Amino acid sequence: MLSSFEKELLDSNILGIKSLEELYEAERNITDIRQLELRKNGIEGKFDYQHLKDIHHTLFKDIYSWSGMDRYDVGNHKVFRKGNTYFTRAEQLPNVAQILFTSLATENYFKGLDENSTISSLASFLNGINILHPFREGNGRTQRLFMEDLAKHLGYSLNLSNISQSVMIQASIQGYKGNLKGYEFIIQKNIKKDLLGQ
Repeated sequence: MLSSFEKELLDSNILGIKSLEELYEAERNITDIRQLELRKNGIEGKFDYQHLKDIHHTLFKDIYSWSGMDRYDVGNHKVFRKGNTYFTRAEQLPNVAQILFTSLATENYFKGLDENSTISSLASFLNGINILHPFREGNGRTQRLFMEDLAKHLGYSLNLSNISQSVMIQASIQGYKGNLKGYEFIIQKNIKKDLLGQ
């Protein structure tokens, strides 16, 4: 028996796939290719909410009719959570996203900070976009690519592609409770100064 969420995914896929297993396999295969392309070529953006949406659109445009649209855009006002972690309500997404991304711009995208402060700031922002969790599917993949782009903008190489889902989930659970140590550890272990980009 499919959950309402799984049924929504099947109903909104533009590939005409009727099996959830086949949909997830196609999704993995297609987004793996798109992630490689994005890591190689990047995407034009201003590190605002639209930039995040554009990454999502690029990843999922061949799969879902709602690629690049958040839960508010598509009118999905159901409670959105994983376990005991509750994400931003759909009707609050426009305002919360504006606050989050305006704060990033106000802080000059963390430019000019020393490495430890950069790591702490990136961890805090990653926690913010995770709690935002704007999309019905693909939030983790989208936020990893956004954070890698942001780090590159700061002169760092950050690769979050090899972080297991379980490690990221644990960090997100801690972050939801206000403890950023998991995110800081993940970023610290996977960031380095991009000497080629300097």
